[in-house]
Amino acid sequence: MNKLWWALAFMIAFMTPWAWVLLVRPAEPVPEWCFVPYQIENESQPAGIIDATVRNHFKNGGVGSSILMGTVTFNNAHYQVHRVSDMTWYRQGDFMLINTHKVEIMPNDTLPAKLAQQILFTSSREEKNDYYQMYRLSNGDQIINYSGMPRLYCHQ
Repeated sequence: MNKLWWALAFMIAFMTPWAWVLLVRPAEPVPEWCFVPYQIENESQPAGIIDATVRNHFKNGGVGSSILMGTVTFNNAHYQVHRVSDMTWYRQGDFMLINTHKVEIMPNDTLPAKLAQQILFTSSREEKNDYYQMYRLSNGDQIINYSGMPRLYCHQ
């Protein structure tokens, strides 16, 4: 019986902070549009460059879409990337979860599927989840972070 009480106490101690974050913190509004140009250079072998822009539209009700457009240079080959993603989002306090449900590859997209799986963010791949942390700046803009680096800058 003593072990049961210790196990119960441990579970309560572990779950309480998460319950506080998810249930008590108020949800902050999400900007309707976010647009960011980005460039990623891989100088090791195989070398490659992604030069693209992402435009996210967060609609009311937790649904949205994302458009990825740009170019990819990989092993001296050049590709166009143009994808439209349907997603759902949920925000609680400073945290956001985005579930990408469907990605439509546009006719002018020439990026091979195998390479896309290696280099594109998970938000450009079907049935993937991304977790973000969001910060409101003093001017009202927001920064959305992913893996400790700025991901989207949203100006209002």
